[in-house]
Amino acid sequence: MNIKITLKNDDLIELTCPYNTELISVVKKIPGRRWHPDRKLWTYPNKDKNTQYLLEYLYKTGSSYYDKQKNLQKNTNIITPLEKTVRYLRLKEYSPKTIYTYKKHINWFFRRTGLEPKDVRTEDIILYLEKIKNVAGCSRTYAVQCISALKCFYSRGFDSWFNPADNIPLPKKDHKFPDILSRKEISDILEITANIKHKFLILLIYSAGLRVSEAVNLKINDLDFDRKMIHIRSGKGKKDRYVMLSEKAVKLYLDYNKQVMLQNWLFPGQDYNSHLSIRSAQSVFIRATEKTEIQKKVSIHSLRHAFATHLLEDGVDLRYIQELLGHKSSKTTEIYTHVTKVSINRLKSPIDRW
Repeated sequence: MNIKITLKNDDLIELTCPYNTELISVVKKIPGRRWHPDRKLWTYPNKDKNTQYLLEYLYKTGSSYYDKQKNLQKNTNIITPLEKTVRYLRLKEYSPKTIYTYKKHINWFFRRTGLEPKDVRTEDIILYLEKIKNVAGCSRTYAVQCISALKCFYSRGFDSWFNPADNIPLPKKDHKFPDILSRKEISDILEITANIKHKFLILLIYSAGLRVSEAVNLKINDLDFDRKMIHIRSGKGKKDRYVMLSEKAVKLYLDYNKQVMLQNWLFPGQDYNSHLSIRSAQSVFIRATEKTEIQKKVSIHSLRHAFATHLLEDGVDLRYIQELLGHKSSKTTEIYTHVTKVSINRLKSPIDRW
């Protein structure tokens, strides 16, 4: 579909196009547009936002337009607000997972509300958040991601002074403490796990306090057997750090290396050119806890919680634990002071004083 856009004068733009019901409905949404039946063309005020609105439609449909002012045929290869947002996130080196999450929330918001980006008010976003919480039962994390995505979309995707998501407060955090696996429970999990690859995975995550994403991305060269250290590359926040490589982990690795053909990845997937997926690692842990009939609400991330809690109970300074876990703020690490049994065990129940 060829469309001719002509700059008539400083105040007016002419639009000539073949008849298309979808295109006409788009044009009719432009403020100040006018149809001239004698000349078979549309005119609309020469404002950047008007032309931008039209060109976004042409871009989505893959149409081309003819700009008489520049006398050249070209594709509507303009950058949409969503693309601008994604470019900004990539420039800031956000993780692919975060970029995917932001795109998903932006698309879901406009698809579910049926609103045009320029028509969105703060109240529309608040109503949407209320609906997804009360009707769909979405979590705080979901709401925070949605708000953050829309804030970024309007601040980076639009050249506008108004950001409808700007003054929406983030929902309060739930002050819930994680269930902590005891040393015996972790020992039982390792004991019942027969597959040596799975056993080594669980032992390594617990013994070094790793995130599951960090564990599955490890390569053989990341283990420093001489210094008894593990090099975590590009962890959360794209930060490198070193953690301890325990003696038991080294011993189990030697058996593991004899039984499993390792080339590059420490935990290869079905295809040896790729690593074990996070989902597979989580499934391994869940199956192990089901076999041991552990009733606590736990996930593979609970091994990291247990690592920090057990270190704190052993008297390790909180600052060292923060470094080992790779926490940016000490406040994140301080949660383990609430779940350790050390301070509680120092107290005596009143009934024991009778």
